[in-house]
Amino acid sequence: MRLPDLLFNLPDWKDSDFTLVKDAEKKVKLIGRKAGTGSDTFQKACLKLLNIVLQGRTEQLVANINNAVDVRAFTYLLGASEEFVKHVSLTHALLDVLVLPRNPISKLTLLQLIRAYFVRYDTVANTQVLADWCTFICLQLNQLHLTAAPSDLASYIKHASVLFSAAGPSEVVAFAKNKQSDLDGVLRELGLNGFSNGRFLTLCRYQYYLETLKTMPVGAEHEILHEVVKKDVVNAPFDEGHLLGHAILEILIDRSAGAAISAAWQSAILTIAGDPRVPTSNPNYQKWWVLLGEQRIGLMRGWLSRFDLALFLKVLEQSARDGNIGDMERMFEPRKQFMEGLLEQGLVSHSRLFLSRHAEHYLRRSFKKEELPEYALVDSAETSMIYLNLAGKVHMIEGSHSFKLKLLDKLPAQFKLLDYGKRLYFDSEFRAKIARIYHEEFGYRRGVEELTHDVHLNWQYNAIRFLAEQGISVSVHELIGAARYREYKSKFGVY
Repeated sequence: MRLPDLLFNLPDWKDSDFTLVKDAEKKVKLIGRKAGTGSDTFQKACLKLLNIVLQGRTEQLVANINNAVDVRAFTYLLGASEEFVKHVSLTHALLDVLVLPRNPISKLTLLQLIRAYFVRYDTVANTQVLADWCTFICLQLNQLHLTAAPSDLASYIKHASVLFSAAGPSEVVAFAKNKQSDLDGVLRELGLNGFSNGRFLTLCRYQYYLETLKTMPVGAEHEILHEVVKKDVVNAPFDEGHLLGHAILEILIDRSAGAAISAAWQSAILTIAGDPRVPTSNPNYQKWWVLLGEQRIGLMRGWLSRFDLALFLKVLEQSARDGNIGDMERMFEPRKQFMEGLLEQGLVSHSRLFLSRHAEHYLRRSFKKEELPEYALVDSAETSMIYLNLAGKVHMIEGSHSFKLKLLDKLPAQFKLLDYGKRLYFDSEFRAKIARIYHEEFGYRRGVEELTHDVHLNWQYNAIRFLAEQGISVSVHELIGAARYREYKSKFGVY
């Protein structure tokens, strides 16, 4: 038996047909608001507590938290209101009053208190109160009866010993390390995704940075180096009187001690703290280096002397190539060998770089400003110089563009070569004036040498002789190089 076809003639839907559905949705939302933070009762409780603290009557907070709605308002404001926490610190009395209307507190109130903990952490509680806050949260979590369904509260219960501790950030980092997992993955596991800008997670990341710096291979290039030089990171409070930047600098410097520092670690130190070879009144020196101590300053000066020399040699080599000057190109390798030999023998105790306008422009194309060491400028388009203090006994000045090597047993005070407040020098001061000033200040004595570079090893011999006269013993082989050492011995003997 075949049934007849059914025909339907349905009209198009009109907006008015959805009116009842929309009205029902509004009623549900209204019920939800009245049950939570949107209710008039809750809003009045928030306003009451906020007015108390804004009027400077914070000590009256405890007396005005009288019921469960007040408790919920307080925990909400503690986590959500910047204006409220400007005037409030958590106390034992405030923690005690939270359970008077109801114990245990509601899940919503507990979630708000936990949110406040992750957002504010140690910024609204001293060490002892922070410990009691952790204990309070753990006790409340222990009284919950949760279903098997996964939730943030379930995660907090499971990992309470890690999260709710006065050393919470360190515990989280240790937890990640033990699991051999990245920090972001662990934060998801612990239910902390929603608090990325909070104080707790900020400290977790900072602690993670420090632990990574402590355990990564010395001198390694690592993506974390790009994070630890950011201003908000280095300027974050760390412990009493110190910023996080101080802890980062200490790790980088101390782990590099006893060897040549890597370019990546040196760059990070310079970006954070700048060059310590500046006037002690310099803001960077006062902020960073004063607290790092003389030993670390000494290490950094030594590393920067090596960096100064490397930069000067770049400038010297580039000058010879750009000018297509045959003599300069031929003399580059012997001068490089001589200065690097002094450095490798540990004779360079201090240095200062003096750059021409062209040299500065050349280096600024290869380095960011904050990655370069402190340097002075020379009022010259071309000539650059470097000063090296050799064992505290000889002052050496080398330069580009037909510059005579200068060796002095004393620096004339009038020259102000190591006055870091003086940032601009004239080419003539280095070429002609320095010897005249020396004789004016110390008299005519054999304490200054000006040596013209040649290809016959004469300038090296005279420089080595001068060093010996000032009590500096050198390995000639390292200053001359293996290729020409036999020729040097044949010509001058062993000095």
